[in-house]
Amino acid sequence: MPTPTVAGPIPSTPSDFPFIADGFGPEPRVPSGYEESEYFVSGRAKLYEYSATGVRVVAPCPASAGRLGCRNLPYTTRMLVKRPIDPRRFSGTVIVEPFNPSSGYDIANVWDRSWPYFVGHGDVFVGWTSRYESILALKRFEPQRYARLAWGENGAVDDGITFDIAAQIGALFKLNGARSPLHRLKVRHVFEAGFSQDGAFTFTQADVFNAIDRLPNGRPVYDGYVPGGTVGPSDINFGLTAAGSLPSGDPRNRMQPRDSPVIQINTETEEVLLGGPSGLAYRRPDSNARIDRYRLWEVPGASHISNDLGSSPITEERDLAEIERTPLSTLPATGCAHQRYQSGPWVGVDGFVDPNPYPFGYVADAAFADLTKWLDDGTPPPRAARIEVTDTRAGTTDRDRFGNALGGLRTPFVDVPTATYSPTDGTAHDTDLSGLCPLIGFSMPFSHATLHALYPSHADYLARVTRETNELVHKGFWVAPDAANVVRQAAASDVP
Repeated sequence: MPTPTVAGPIPSTPSDFPFIADGFGPEPRVPSGYEESEYFVSGRAKLYEYSATGVRVVAPCPASAGRLGCRNLPYTTRMLVKRPIDPRRFSGTVIVEPFNPSSGYDIANVWDRSWPYFVGHGDVFVGWTSRYESILALKRFEPQRYARLAWGENGAVDDGITFDIAAQIGALFKLNGARSPLHRLKVRHVFEAGFSQDGAFTFTQADVFNAIDRLPNGRPVYDGYVPGGTVGPSDINFGLTAAGSLPSGDPRNRMQPRDSPVIQINTETEEVLLGGPSGLAYRRPDSNARIDRYRLWEVPGASHISNDLGSSPITEERDLAEIERTPLSTLPATGCAHQRYQSGPWVGVDGFVDPNPYPFGYVADAAFADLTKWLDDGTPPPRAARIEVTDTRAGTTDRDRFGNALGGLRTPFVDVPTATYSPTDGTAHDTDLSGLCPLIGFSMPFSHATLHALYPSHADYLARVTRETNELVHKGFWVAPDAANVVRQAAASDVP
């Protein structure tokens, strides 16, 4: 696997800055003790398809692929690198995320959910633009800054090069030679992580390309993977040939054996919206086998789009305002049934919290911590039950008397509840953003009468939360700082 060439850091000014970089436009400030830089990355990549015996470069290469065919396609994309200013704080771990392109522009799902953990741990985060449509969005955002960016020869036809690019960027940091922005630091682990569409990319990288794209010494590029919000692999050539997608019954829809560990983390939304024999085909047993280390954590109460860190506006709102160059106060309403139909940051209607406040990011943080332990000392992560599904065809989950899902990775939010968590919201108004409603989710806080019936006193409630929280830390499903946040919030609450 060749390493790409790197240009940068690219200078930034108040009028010429990277898209979704911290400290610019509506984005939050760079976390204390960290710095962020943008780089351009260039190389060449191939297009692939599935075959009966594995994966191969597309053959024969169709004329629609263009003059350059299916091999040796040039690209120049960008990456944002967030790192501790003090090199002594660097943990040795690099997290690489192919930015989510589902909205037509970059969204940093992994960073925006877990940045407090990365910063507290001293990790380096690398996010890069992973699809042609997002390249176009960057060029529209800052035409001069991003004029050099290129994606194959035929635009979206060449989106299948994303997997080679992911491997080349991973190799850049894993080998950490003179081209690497971190070449003076000691890199120990390089992980790939993604959520939603980039979670499917990450799943595919582990499932398929971990075995194809290797380092010069034959070892894997990525030491481990954390795919999230996904039910299996993506198309590997994005429509160039029919062999880019797997049939629903193909066993490769489940994570196959590989020599880098995987912890897959899913919200309840994936079970509800993507139920059915093909939608749940990704489910498979956990494994500690050396060539098949795998965990699947399904989290009841969590939704695909959520407000994990209790911020307003949330990630999707900030990035939309930035790409549209519009004030946050003028953002259009989503049209969701449990959100107020008004411009500006999204707010739930009376009696509801929308977007869903369940902190799925706490489980994500533990996945990164456990992945490191799995590699460093062989400590296997804990196993979690699957969310209980009544009707796989309809995606119906079993629920308790409060309406919260049963099974899965249990936390105090559903075991010592103060609200009902819905993993999806309905659509009340047909708007440009209402397509997001099924992914957003909401919660309905309990009445004071219900809370008094559940908990004899505030001390009883706090003791129950503290007990389960400590157990989650002991098992490895949460990390201690996140658990401390939950206990502090419970202590400060007016429950019952």
